Amino acid sequence: MNHEQQELVLDLVSKKISREEFVEVFFGAEGISDGFLCGELEAAFVNKDADSLECLLIVGFLFGFSAECSNVLGRLLIQDWHISHEEIARALKPLKCPEVIESLYKAAMTKHPYIASEYALGVKCIYAIYEIGTDAAKEKLQMLTQVDNLVLSELAGRLLSSM
Repeated sequence: MNHEQQELVLDLVSKKISREEFVEVFFGAEGISDGFLCGELEAAFVNKDADSLECLLIVGFLFGFSAECSNVLGRLLIQDWHISHEEIARALKPLKCPEVIESLYKAAMTKHPYIASEYALGVKCIYAIYEIGTDAAKEKLQMLTQVDNLVLSELAGRLLSSM
């Protein structure tokens, strides 16, 4: 995502342009292509482009993430070169993709100095694991009941007992 495209996303967020204008200027008459978001997220991953990642997450939240983006979102979740971990975990929750359970589990136990709360990311990851609901998800929730963080272990236990 180039600088002009990032500026366009910021114009959309600040309501300088409408969603319709954004789509027309950004994508043209064809509209948003199916693979656009996943392809651009992959490029942001490869280039370690935190600014593009933030803008792409905004686009995803406004227009929707496809399940095909789960893999790259899972890989992005466990990288340390950006500050979008909570947003990525939030994006993964409704996708319910079993392939990202391990990434969610790792991220749940990771502390990032830019996140003020010691458990905010963990809570989001635990809920995303819970939403997946597979046996592998239950196994990870069981493992999370054993972590030292009381908030996270109790949440994992409570969600596990409701499955």
